[in-house]
Amino acid sequence: MQSPCGFGVQENCLTCVWREKRTFCNLAGAALRHLQRITSLSVYPAGTALYAEGKPSRQVFILCNGRAKIFTSSREHSVVMFKMAHPGEVLGLEAVLCHQPYQETSELLDPCQVKAINRRALLDFLEHHNPPAVHAALQLAANSRLAREQIRRIGLSVSGTQKLARLLMSWAKTRGMKGVAAESFEAPYTHEGIAQMIGTTRETVTRVLSRLKQQNIITMKDNTFVINDFDYLKRLAHE
Repeated sequence: MQSPCGFGVQENCLTCVWREKRTFCNLAGAALRHLQRITSLSVYPAGTALYAEGKPSRQVFILCNGRAKIFTSSREHSVVMFKMAHPGEVLGLEAVLCHQPYQETSELLDPCQVKAINRRALLDFLEHHNPPAVHAALQLAANSRLAREQIRRIGLSVSGTQKLARLLMSWAKTRGMKGVAAESFEAPYTHEGIAQMIGTTRETVTRVLSRLKQQNIITMKDNTFVINDFDYLKRLAHE
C-alpha cells in the first residue's frame, strides 16, 4: 500500500521487504508470526514526537524506515541529542523494560512507518523467543556505549575543537570495517544537530569545521566527511 508520505507501507511483518535488513525484525517461524500479532502499525509525517521525556512508558516503537532524533532538553530549552536512530531500531526500549518514564524524546526526522508494541506484549515476546531477546540486549549495550562516549565528549572535553574532533573520530571508527577507521563516511546532521550532540553552539561547530577544512584536515561534500589527516585529528581529540 502506498502511503501519503511517499513510500510503500509494509503492513505485514511476514511479507515485509525491509525485514531482512532490520536486525530486530529479521526473524523466522513462530517468532515472526508472534511479532506480527503484537504490533500496531502507524505512518507518521516528519516532526512527529513518538514519545516525550518524562511521560509514562507504555510501549516501544520499531522504526521500520526513516530516521528519528533522540534527545533531551532542560527547562532553559537547551538540547542535547543522544543519537540519530535508524531503521530497525526499537525506540523507548530502556524505559519500557525498566517500567520507568521515558528518559528522552523521540522525534521523527522523516516520514516513517512505525510499529508499536505495548509493554506486556513485549515482555512476553522476549521471554518466549531468544533471537529478539538477544537483539534487544545488543541494542541496549550499544546505547550504553554511546552514552559513555557522549559523557566523555561533553564532560571531559575542554574545548569545542576537542569535542568535535572526538565526535569525528568516533564516527570514523564506528563506520569502519574490522577495527579500521573509515576515511570517509556519511553524517547527515546539520551544524545545529552536531552542536546538540557535543554540547556546544552551532556557531562553534561552523567555525571549527571551517578551520579544519581550510587546514585540509577534513573535506566535506554534502553529508559526506573525508578525513585527510587522521593523526592530526587524533591529536586534537586528545590534546
